[in-house]
Amino acid sequence: DSLHAKTGPAVAYWHPDNQATGDYTVRATFREPAYMALNDHPHPYGVFIGGSGMGTAEQRYLYCAAYGNGNFIVRGFGPAPFQMNGRRGETNDAVSKAAGAGEAVTQEIALGVKGDRVECSINGTVVASYPKADVIGDGKLASTDGVYGIRLGHNTEAIVTGLTVTRV
Repeated sequence: DSLHAKTGPAVAYWHPDNQATGDYTVRATFREPAYMALNDHPHPYGVFIGGSGMGTAEQRYLYCAAYGNGNFIVRGFGPAPFQMNGRRGETNDAVSKAAGAGEAVTQEIALGVKGDRVECSINGTVVASYPKADVIGDGKLASTDGVYGIRLGHNTEAIVTGLTVTRV
């Protein structure tokens, strides 16, 4: 029911059977038990969609991730990184903030596709929304259909529960 991860390098966890197509939402809850315990600045954790070529040099996916400081980021790999909301993301009141270094913080993170939109939600609030056309194309996703999973930045610890896909 849960995955307890402590990362060195950034990592994406996925299984080839975890496929989502059409309109859907992927969500999971991430509990960072001790904010910044493994690093001296925040690192993100979240869910990804649209995975293709996983485990190869042509790997592509789009992720929505939260930081324990109230920031979030939407970024893709395809086959090079592409930022949707800047290199360091942005702040949103919906993103929970840890009380301080060493304190626990929990985020529910969702990334979904509905019609021609891709939406990132954190703690039940849409924090970013993009036309599908902005995440698909040369150097980006081949499609929003594909493998889904979780992604954690480097030097991060999180307990992940409730990874689910809901088809709309």
